[in-house]
Amino acid sequence: MARTPRERHEPVDLRSAEVVLAGTQELLPVLRAAAVRAGVDATRMRVVGVDDLPDPGETGHAELAVIAIRRPGDDPAFHRAQEAAEMIAPLLAPHAVRIVVTVSGLTRLAPKVERTLTSEVLHQIGAASAPSGFKRPFRNFRMRLGLAGLRAAGVRVFRVRIGE
Repeated sequence: MARTPRERHEPVDLRSAEVVLAGTQELLPVLRAAAVRAGVDATRMRVVGVDDLPDPGETGHAELAVIAIRRPGDDPAFHRAQEAAEMIAPLLAPHAVRIVVTVSGLTRLAPKVERTLTSEVLHQIGAASAPSGFKRPFRNFRMRLGLAGLRAAGVRVFRVRIGE
């Protein structure tokens, strides 16, 4: 059975892209600082708390959404992340890149972990906007060690697709 080609997002230019940051209240400052460090224009950034619902009639056309959820104990944060992604869906373009970061309840995001997390989110953006599966960005040994360190610290990064 032949697979249908998956629609890929155009490459995301962080300097000119509209970005939505959503997450739990204690992770929003970390997200905002990491986004500015990655080159996102602060005037094009929209920050939404997971507990704060956006206005019902509010719409947008953001190309990128980063959702950060702290998972307390053994509670799986994927469902909370899915709900947050559906909640901010009116603020996003139809084929926006949605990246989810889940952080263990015990994990403290130290500056070195924040930098590693920023590079992993940038890698996920590059992988989502690669023109084909064969031209995806390569994860070198240093990035693999960083990803292993994130997993050991209780931080998970993944892309989620809503709809269609």
